[in-house]
Amino acid sequence: MESISLGQIASMITLFSILIGAITGIIAFTKSFISKVLKPLDQKIDHLQKTSTANRDNIEKELIKMFLVNFIHDIEQDNVKSQIQKNNAYELYDRYRTLGGNSYIHDKWEKLQKEGKI
Repeated sequence: MESISLGQIASMITLFSILIGAITGIIAFTKSFISKVLKPLDQKIDHLQKTSTANRDNIEKELIKMFLVNFIHDIEQDNVKSQIQKNNAYELYDRYRTLGGNSYIHDKWEKLQKEGKI
């Protein structure tokens, strides 16, 4: 069995240190490169999600407005609505206001409420 000299031990320690340093450097470079590549993609995805949500909310608001216009028209024409239809209209009206809708629908709604029709 051969004996291991201090020079060999020092060489092995140096080799391991160099390997660990190289691996650490490669990992740091890879992380930096990936973050530079992915950051613009993340920003684009975030922008698309915000735009998509705004578009969806706008479409929802417009659909609810169409329903409320028809509901209000029916009430003004003295068409009788069931309690469940009125409850549904109240829920949709609340959602419409939450989405930022508060125009002539609001005025008509308040008028019909004061008249006791809804």
